[in-house]
Amino acid sequence: MPGTGYPDHALTSDKNLEKQRVQWQEILTLSDRLLQLAEQKNWPELTVVHQLRDQKLTEFFEQAIEQSFIETIQTGIIRIRKQDQKIVQIVQCNRDELGAESHRLKSMKSRVNEYLSAKDQKL
Repeated sequence: MPGTGYPDHALTSDKNLEKQRVQWQEILTLSDRLLQLAEQKNWPELTVVHQLRDQKLTEFFEQAIEQSFIETIQTGIIRIRKQDQKIVQIVQCNRDELGAESHRLKSMKSRVNEYLSAKDQKL
């Protein structure tokens, strides 16, 4: 309807919706990548991607979300939360493994030092 501004508003709304779909898909892709990196135990890259995803999430939610897109976002948030829970489990498991390995290495170092000390005393 000319003069009402309605067609312009609808066009703007469609553009915003498409922009938000692209942004949201990028966030979901980054979340998928985070899980892959955790499974690969690529901690340095995981940290970088996590910071990027957090930045994208902050920027995304600073804008007014198109009403018709809210349900999709809610579904995506559930997906992201499940992925993040898996990532936390992987990180915790790896931390425990690293702690056990560190303990084994310290024990081995202690035994080596004892052996070297005993060897030096015999000389």
